[in-house]
Amino acid sequence: MNKSELINELNNLHPKLRKPDTKKIVDDLFQYIKDNLATGKRVEIRGFGSFCLKHRKAGVVGNPRHGVAVEKGERHVIYFKAGKQLAKRADFK
Repeated sequence: MNKSELINELNNLHPKLRKPDTKKIVDDLFQYIKDNLATGKRVEIRGFGSFCLKHRKAGVVGNPRHGVAVEKGERHVIYFKAGKQLAKRADFK
């Protein structure tokens, strides 16, 4: 499901909302998550999951296609952990 499909599905579930209002709600939610992750804060949505940044150390990594070792600098990666309800519904173990 992409963003426009999400907006359409939410609009179908809540017909009293206008489509531009639904789009604004989805855009604001994504912007909130992006802004908080950019400042290093954790975002938790109960029943769905949590987003946070994990620090990766600098080091040498291998390129599997060419077999060449490449130096990789320190970086932060976005990490998502599914909540209990989502994991149960999706049958994650």
